[in-house]
Amino acid sequence: MVMRRGFTLIELLVAIILFSLIAAFLYGGIDQVRLMRLFYSEKGKEFKHHERVRSLLYRDLAQAEKMTIIEGDSDHSIVVLQPERHSLYGIVLPNVVWLVIRKNNTLTRIESAESIQIPLDPTKFYGMHSNSVASGCTTFRVYESSAGRFASLMCENDEIMVESPR
Repeated sequence: MVMRRGFTLIELLVAIILFSLIAAFLYGGIDQVRLMRLFYSEKGKEFKHHERVRSLLYRDLAQAEKMTIIEGDSDHSIVVLQPERHSLYGIVLPNVVWLVIRKNNTLTRIESAESIQIPLDPTKFYGMHSNSVASGCTTFRVYESSAGRFASLMCENDEIMVESPR
């Protein structure tokens, strides 16, 4: 009797088919993990941006000596903070204005050593620093009460709420 060494063609085909089924299932699982990583990476970036906006607005509201709210329309406020102890540009006691630019619905923070008058005078732009804080803003409202200062911001379908003590 002769002993065979090796595999038959049927055994090799069955092994290849089983290996390809396992590889297909693994690829589907790995693809799902990749998609979840991309999704949560984007959510993390959005959260980080919102936290920066919230922190900046909180510092400005909490550290301003005087706050004046100018009603732009039913959805937008213009906030003038004087003098401010929080400066992004190293200005001692800067004046800060938060407003939404209607052309592109961008929440903007303007900082200057001089007092800022609304509407803005183009001849006084020298010495003013502006930052686009958030885009796609549909609502920016600020309220002041004896309990503190409150701001509500709706940008790109995300709501940011800020509450600071007086």
